[in-house]
Amino acid sequence: MKQAAIRLVAIDVDGTLLDSSHHLQKPVGEALDELNARGVNVVLATARSPQVLRIVLGELTFAPLLVCFSGAWIGEVDAQSLTPRQAFWEKRHPASSARLIVETAFAHDVEPNVFDPETWRVRSLTKEILGEIQITGSCPIITSEVLREGDEPNKILLITSEGEATARLLAIAETLRSVSNATFSKPNYLEIIPFGVNKAKALANLTRMRGLELSQVAALGDGLNDLEMLREAAIGIAMGNASDKVKSAADWITGTNDEAGVAQAVRKLISEGMV
Repeated sequence: MKQAAIRLVAIDVDGTLLDSSHHLQKPVGEALDELNARGVNVVLATARSPQVLRIVLGELTFAPLLVCFSGAWIGEVDAQSLTPRQAFWEKRHPASSARLIVETAFAHDVEPNVFDPETWRVRSLTKEILGEIQITGSCPIITSEVLREGDEPNKILLITSEGEATARLLAIAETLRSVSNATFSKPNYLEIIPFGVNKAKALANLTRMRGLELSQVAALGDGLNDLEMLREAAIGIAMGNASDKVKSAADWITGTNDEAGVAQAVRKLISEGMV
């Protein structure tokens, strides 16, 4: 059966869209412009919040659709202010679950990062959180009340040092598996999102909202939280820097993020008449 024309391309951000210095390479930006010019829906599918994406969005010439918090927020931003304009769909942790997650993090001596679409809240600036600030160019609100009474965040992020064994994060994920979906975007980044949420389900929802079928979708990613999305899309494309587990879930493999692998993949889609 002939492959349906690709009308939506979902792209992970860190480790995929951005290079290892967390920059958008010129060929990648030009590739996204080409997709947009051809009327293809360009979607950034990321663990980041809409607010933390502002610098990345500012480097683009158009406002893409967004799947944020690894699927817990689907929407778009205002092209001028780069702030969330409309949420098509979102899901939040119930207040009781959020409290359990934060208390579990404290019990394992890990500082929680609490997110909703507009804010990022932390108790203190650990070296890991300072590293995230440097990566994203966004600063959190520092407060002793990281989770206020009744708060229902979209995501709680836990970060440990890169050289540290992941035992604590694995233990936390196991403890919380009945109340949340905890996935790793990096070996030391545990993304805790509402139960039943992932990028693949969000991509399927967004595809239906745009009047399309998953047979018209391509997805690119490098992390474990991209696995379901790569499997769900008609064409799943793993980055050259992805792990073997992620590569095994893909239909084909493009260059690394430092080799402008997204641009390579877009050129292939176009040259082979898939777009």
